[in-house]
Amino acid sequence: MTIEELETLVWATHWFEHLCESMVNYEYVQIPSLGPWTKLSTGDTKLQRIADQMDWLPSSKDEVDPIYGKSLEERCEQRGKKEESSRFSLDISKKALVSLRRFEGQPSLKVGPHNFTEAARGAALYACRRAAYEVLLGDCGFWCSAMSVYRQGRCPCGILPNGVMVVL
Repeated sequence: MTIEELETLVWATHWFEHLCESMVNYEYVQIPSLGPWTKLSTGDTKLQRIADQMDWLPSSKDEVDPIYGKSLEERCEQRGKKEESSRFSLDISKKALVSLRRFEGQPSLKVGPHNFTEAARGAALYACRRAAYEVLLGDCGFWCSAMSVYRQGRCPCGILPNGVMVVL
């Protein structure tokens, strides 16, 4: 993925449009709802097992990257791209904020009294910033994959201990 492709992806994404719709992709584990995380019983033991094992993806810029830690920033600094990466990460984040304004809500992000909308937006922004680092390093991995999931109108929400992404 190039810088231009990431920018286009961010602008063209119809955020969270296809949550909970069936998909055929064996790279990810798809979940049909967020019920188990709200302590509301779904009766789905497989979904409950996923909920018990999954770590949420970050939804705040201050959280540590569960995939790379600080290594993306360190690699950018080693390659003399510290300022460029900071600038591009901020720029892509601003573009994502504008793009996310189109998103008005999705019933699948509300379970009982719980509303995951802001967490989903925050996680999308986090993924955009981290994908920017991957793109600049020419090493597209987890976060660029997450952006492709967002492009499909879905929401990568967590990761299992084996590194597999959990998608709503």
